Amino acid sequence: MKLIPDLKQQIEAIIGTTLDESVLTIEEWNQFAIKSVAYEAKQMTLSKGTEEADDLAPQNESSDDLVTDVRSWSTEERIYFKVGLNEQEGNILCWGCSANSVTFEVQRLIELLISNHNRLLDEEQPVIYENDREQQLAELGHWLRQQIEQPAQQEPIPDYFSLAGELNTEKIPFLLQCETPDAHRIRSKELNKLLESYFGEEIILIPVGAQEWVFLGDEQIVTGEAEEDTTEARKDLLNAFCQGLYELVASEWAGVFHLSASLPCIPAEELSSVTALLQESVHLGRAFHVAQHIHLPWDLHLERLVDSIPVQQRLRFIQETGKGTVLFSDSETLATLETFFNLDCNVSETAKRLFIHRNTLVYRLDKIKQEIGYDVRNFESAVLVRILLLMYKVTKKL
Repeated sequence: MKLIPDLKQQIEAIIGTTLDESVLTIEEWNQFAIKSVAYEAKQMTLSKGTEEADDLAPQNESSDDLVTDVRSWSTEERIYFKVGLNEQEGNILCWGCSANSVTFEVQRLIELLISNHNRLLDEEQPVIYENDREQQLAELGHWLRQQIEQPAQQEPIPDYFSLAGELNTEKIPFLLQCETPDAHRIRSKELNKLLESYFGEEIILIPVGAQEWVFLGDEQIVTGEAEEDTTEARKDLLNAFCQGLYELVASEWAGVFHLSASLPCIPAEELSSVTALLQESVHLGRAFHVAQHIHLPWDLHLERLVDSIPVQQRLRFIQETGKGTVLFSDSETLATLETFFNLDCNVSETAKRLFIHRNTLVYRLDKIKQEIGYDVRNFESAVLVRILLLMYKVTKKL
């Protein structure tokens, strides 16, 4: 979709005059740009001194640098904006208008509008796949998104996506969501290379959204070292594997990353439902445990239950049982309760983890009992406070 005519009209409305369209060769653009920078430096010298002018003066830029960096140039009479670059034909499309029509601030605004316009056009360019496998994985990601959006109609993966039978054997599914600056966006090819170095074998990497991937690894790589062949032992090993994987990704790229994983499944039969579960786990983890980045489904049962309760019911529960939930806004109290619950309400272990004396912890627990009327060392009270704390976490944002 070409947005240039609409963009041109928008800019003309901003500056109140028409834009002349012209085509220059790259060499011509660079020559004019160098003269413009030199002219601006001269004007700066006259008005503010040589030190600031030195920052503007051209520093033996190459032709390519100028094309990349200079988005507009001006003379005393005219100002020109770079709209598009055709490297094959060696020319640049530009728009021009009277220099008196544009202030410095409006000039920068127009540059930003054109830059955003070009970025949108780049994103709309058709994707060129290097091979059939890459195309199949991208199409499988699109199919997965459709399945997740219509959970009532979830189906097994069509045979077209069999990937030579790879989806018919047990795999451990992972989900990675990234929030990265535009300048550091992760590409599937780069991520695939990093993950395969960590797994030590070829993996199946499926893009399911902007900066979101599902990938499948061999169970033996992840849980093959379990001393006991039990579900709990597998979960412990998978958690440790995720910790290392998260640290690797976070050290490689700038941004915020969230990771989830599930026990082994047959992707051809269960991948859409498992992907939906992993997405839900990341959503719950981000809502209830903002400081954490690994969100495993079996650690979020209570959170899933609380999230399913209507808001009005949550508010009613907090009002009836809270008795001073302002206590939860205290970071020390929150840390104490979180650690206490994570360590199965063990007073000695909690005191060690918090690096405080056992009597100090007992004092804090007594204070909580005085404030809200529940002694979390008692099982029934601990359950109520745990649920109350989870409800408070998500309801306080409303």
